[in-house]
Amino acid sequence: MAQPGPDAWPGPGGDGIRQEFSASEAARQAVLGSGVQNVFLDGQRGEPEAALSVAPPIGQVSGGLPLRGRASLLRDLSGPGPGVRVLCGLGGCGKTRVALEVAAEAQRAGTEVWWVSAVERGVLEAGMRAVGRQLGASDAELAHGDAADVVWRRLAARRERWLLVIDNADDPQVLAGAGARVTDGQGWLRPVMTGGPGMVLVTSRDGRPESWGQWCARHRLAVLDQSDAALMLADYAGGDPRLGNEEEARLLAARLGGLPLAVKIAGSYLADAVATPAAYADAGLIRTYQDYQEAVGGPDAAVFAVPAGALTQEHARELVGRTWELTLDLLESRQLPEARIVLRLLACLADAPIPYELLLRPATLSTSPLLPQITGRRLWEVLKALDGFGLIDLGASGDGPRPLPVARLHPLVRDTSIPTPDERLGFLELAARLLERAAATGETGLPEDPPTWPAWQLLAPHVAAVFAALAAEPGCPDDAAKAAAYAAYMAARYQARQGFHAQAEALHRDVLAARLRVLGPDDPYTLGSRYYCIALEVAERGNHEAAEAEYRDVLAATLRVLGPDHSSTLTTRYQIAWEMAERGDHEAAEAEYRNLLAVRLRVQGSDHQDTLTTRHQIAVEMAERGDHEAAEAEYRDVLAVRLRVLGPDHPSTLITRHQIALEMAERGDHEAAEAEFRDVLAAKLRVLGPDHPSTLITRHQIAWEMAERGDYEAAEAEFRDVLAARLRVLGPDHRSTKVTASWIDHLERRRTQ
Repeated sequence: MAQPGPDAWPGPGGDGIRQEFSASEAARQAVLGSGVQNVFLDGQRGEPEAALSVAPPIGQVSGGLPLRGRASLLRDLSGPGPGVRVLCGLGGCGKTRVALEVAAEAQRAGTEVWWVSAVERGVLEAGMRAVGRQLGASDAELAHGDAADVVWRRLAARRERWLLVIDNADDPQVLAGAGARVTDGQGWLRPVMTGGPGMVLVTSRDGRPESWGQWCARHRLAVLDQSDAALMLADYAGGDPRLGNEEEARLLAARLGGLPLAVKIAGSYLADAVATPAAYADAGLIRTYQDYQEAVGGPDAAVFAVPAGALTQEHARELVGRTWELTLDLLESRQLPEARIVLRLLACLADAPIPYELLLRPATLSTSPLLPQITGRRLWEVLKALDGFGLIDLGASGDGPRPLPVARLHPLVRDTSIPTPDERLGFLELAARLLERAAATGETGLPEDPPTWPAWQLLAPHVAAVFAALAAEPGCPDDAAKAAAYAAYMAARYQARQGFHAQAEALHRDVLAARLRVLGPDDPYTLGSRYYCIALEVAERGNHEAAEAEYRDVLAATLRVLGPDHSSTLTTRYQIAWEMAERGDHEAAEAEYRNLLAVRLRVQGSDHQDTLTTRHQIAVEMAERGDHEAAEAEYRDVLAVRLRVLGPDHPSTLITRHQIALEMAERGDHEAAEAEFRDVLAAKLRVLGPDHPSTLITRHQIAWEMAERGDYEAAEAEFRDVLAARLRVLGPDHRSTKVTASWIDHLERRRTQ
């Protein structure tokens, strides 16, 4: 599949305000092949969709399938006790199902419940940030390294009852955050007051005391005893008397080690088999408990002769592998051989929900020798069959307005389904092509757009897993490497947009290494990686000197490869000027912006967004040099075009109006400046909301104008309101918060003099 052409890679740029009291109001633009998209790095427009749902997946609990053998544990977990509980045990023993029952009971009692997956660090952090948003924290508050502090301050302040479930924390270190260990209580898991309104329930295979703090109460989940396992087997098998008697069910349950996952798979198989009329049953179809026991034992029956309570994780894998192989044999006998292939393909992905409608496209699958000419109808038949037999669970990503359909593999099913070393490369190649298509399709969208975040949050773990696996695979074909690199490039852009800059830069560097090897240093995709993947991330961390040097290297290559008028070349030149200004060299920055403007007027025209953005930045640099009259005139010219092209409520239009008001104030016309700021504030409140950093910047300026008019009491009151909002939104260490606090101190001293 051809990748979209890199007409212009994404870059920052955009309108910037470098004023002492405005700090930084930057609507940085991502210049893309499909046009210009505004990306607001200081906050979101309005209230974008959450990146994922943190609602508990209650739909996975079936009322017709009761939870067997866990009544006493459920009473313990739902009753009073320590604020943090860890439910630990073997994979496949039903930890998630128990947590779902606790969550469902809590919801029925009116408790607010959040459900976060901890399968890997990025998924956990995205989930906890989503919890923070639901607790009232802004994206700006959650974009910094102290996001865990922000979330836990809000949890600690909550008076209503709440339950936070952290599922699949098999590596407890993922929860450590800023601490060296979970026991430090500085990360995403912290002590909760016993008897208070909140509780955290963690599920993990790791039950070692040293992995958890003394403030964590551990509950070990054992396999089911023979009687409860037999009841569960009968539940899933449908209880048909033709299957055999209770004793035979008990013997099969014992042979399966009482492991709930193995019991579920066996029961699902038997339910289907016994429902097949005898006249249509294939030879060898297992239709009784006794037959299944004999089939699952085989020559390695000693594996299943495990003393009660002594089942190990390796035994569990053997059990699950034996049961799902019987199911796949059955599906193959029913002319569904693709089921085995699809399951192995899914096992190549990350241990995370799989957005199968986005990813598993027949048009791509059918070109592979693994699934030649498979149709959509056939693929859906296979997925439903795997779901019906308990090998995967088809559901939704959450209960929001537009949940995405996802498939979930139990970790043990995934572990036992991974292709053999000889087969792995073929499956990974296909997975890379599927991910490339999903990353490039308009249905998924660009990772900078908030409405696309639910899809990207689901895709990103799979992209990273396949990209890393292919990089470690000897003999990986160039086409597969290119496909995986493209998907990883897009996933890294999503990570950067979510504030995971260290992760994004690391992935970008890996992508760059792959593109250098496969495409060479002068390929536009390689140059795009150098631009966006490294220079932008370095700049975001404040190392503007290093960023400028990297941009200049990229510019030399783009000039040689793409020419002086290509949009990617112009974007890189813009960013160089931006970095000059960030270093304080405003004269050189203005000169570069003016040279760039001449090219953009000729190539893109006077009404193009990029042209207007460049003109706006020239006005910014004029003001920085002290030429406020010329700066205001330029801003007004830009405003006239933006009103005509973008309309009065576009954020870029509002930024230009804000700058004009600043220039009025510089001329000493504080009354007119305040009136303009108030008009801009009304629009920002309507468009961006009260907590957006841009809105708070304008409120700060209004307070400043009050002080300039001598109304110190009103100014101090407004500054205090702004300070309260900035503390909540940006935190105490943000530069803008400190500036507002310093103005309050100044006015207090003035009152006392």
